[in-house]
Amino acid sequence: MTEKASHTRSNLGPAGRAVAAFLALVWLMTGPLAIAFGVRRGYWVAVVLGILAIIYGVLWAEVARTGRRLQWPMRRR
Repeated sequence: MTEKASHTRSNLGPAGRAVAAFLALVWLMTGPLAIAFGVRRGYWVAVVLGILAIIYGVLWAEVARTGRRLQWPMRRR
């Protein structure tokens, strides 16, 4: 596969960007809720999952902003 073919394959259309923005919104809203719930109830697992949800939401926001899928650090062979 050529460089140009792999580049065009990774671009998202308007619908893909909208889905990515929606997923970012969901993750960025549920993360702080999970953290607040975990702190209030003393569930450290909920706090950790809330932090991970925020990080995941930031990644989806980056996909929505750029319109391109993120590259996995380890390539499949």
